[in-house]
Amino acid sequence: MYCKNCGKEIDDNAYVCPNCGVKVESESNVVKADADSGSKAGWGVLSFFIPLVGLILFLMWKNERPQTSKVCGICALVSFIFSVVLCIVYGIIVGSMLGSMLNTLSVSILK
Repeated sequence: MYCKNCGKEIDDNAYVCPNCGVKVESESNVVKADADSGSKAGWGVLSFFIPLVGLILFLMWKNERPQTSKVCGICALVSFIFSVVLCIVYGIIVGSMLGSMLNTLSVSILK
């Protein structure tokens, strides 16, 4: 089982979460393990290529499937950061190419 408060795995017979100290009395306080732990990779790949889907899945599953939710959130965040870095690098490369082209064009016009 997993603690609903912190998401850490706890013993099935535990009354208190050893990680955060929240009392675990009933089934409503405990979230069961994700049924398809193998599908976490698939959801992670989907979240990486479509970050908005990853964000939505993270928000929908954070209480019901905390491990899969975490994978989706992390993959969406990594994808977003990767996209921003890629855009910056692409902008620098294209900007320098355009700058050198304009410099060459202005030199040829001035001659």
